[in-house]
Amino acid sequence: MNKIKPALYTSLILSTFLMIFSIMDGGIWLFPIVFTYSLAGNLAYGAPVSLLSDWLTRKLVKGKLFAAGFIHAFLGAITYFVIDGFAWFAVICAVIFFLIDEWLKRKKTPSPERERKRFYLTLVSVLSVVAIVMLAVNWISINDKGEIIKNRYLVPEGYEGTIVIFYGMPDRPSLEKDGEFSAIPVEIESLPTLMRTDIERYGIYQTSTEDRGYSINQNQYFYVDEEGKRTLLEGECIHHSGGGSVTGSDRKEIVYDTFQVTNSACSRDFSSKGNGRYSAQGREIGKYWLSLY
Repeated sequence: MNKIKPALYTSLILSTFLMIFSIMDGGIWLFPIVFTYSLAGNLAYGAPVSLLSDWLTRKLVKGKLFAAGFIHAFLGAITYFVIDGFAWFAVICAVIFFLIDEWLKRKKTPSPERERKRFYLTLVSVLSVVAIVMLAVNWISINDKGEIIKNRYLVPEGYEGTIVIFYGMPDRPSLEKDGEFSAIPVEIESLPTLMRTDIERYGIYQTSTEDRGYSINQNQYFYVDEEGKRTLLEGECIHHSGGGSVTGSDRKEIVYDTFQVTNSACSRDFSSKGNGRYSAQGREIGKYWLSLY
């Protein structure tokens, strides 16, 4: 029962922070989702970890905070082997849980000013150790994924709408290098479910190359005319609308990434929110390809 409060406060802090951080991109909807999942994780995993930490450190006098902080952070970090990239959030939750739990314990047992100062100084030291653990998790994650792809998208000149890129597609060509970039020559096709509408044409490319992660900030986008001449598209002409995965009948997972492109409505608003019609187009593309698998 004494671990429910730290779990609740931790979930509230994490979900509120992520909501504020992404509020400019319409992130208000993140709050209930993050809160629900983080609360479930904190109750199912965080609370037992904290109870285990209390039991393991119950006889310690010196270094108790260090040991407890390390146990929380370490057991949060090992979730990497189960939830991969989301382990970052597990470590962050573990740290917040630990801080709140220790703070609540101190509230129940008033102590002299000198002891309180020593407690907070020790807490700062513990946070330093925890930060090293978090950096280690990040380093393992980056090195485990290997090379990060920097893509150079080559879009037929004048096209406006949604583009979807499928990775890990069998019997498809692998991505070719264009300098330090991986070149993606986008093709334009018609979507059967949108025939005779003004958004039936969409951009697509399928590659056998597995998705190894990509750096959005370093990607480049070009319009390419019939003669091969390239025109660079600015960031305000691109909206990243997300992606996902499809599991085929052979149980193989195919990852896809989607974005929107325009040349007539480039703006900060388009870059952050996209175009409603293109978003509807993207949903239809997703339904169509999901039905094929």
